[in-house]
Amino acid sequence: MNALEIRGSQAPPLGEIRALAGGEVHLFASAREREDWPRYIDALASAIARGVSVKWVRL
Repeated sequence: MNALEIRGSQAPPLGEIRALAGGEVHLFASAREREDWPRYIDALASAIARGVSVKWVRL
């Protein structure tokens, strides 16, 4: 499975993140600029509890 990416300009649906049961999510700095960033934090917490690895990406 490829890693999901969350950026300021694009991100997978919240439900897709919450449903993950493994794999990786890559966060880019611009993700924090999203208006719905707090909702993504909540979805990421659910994913982490199910074994997903979340990593910040520096470019």
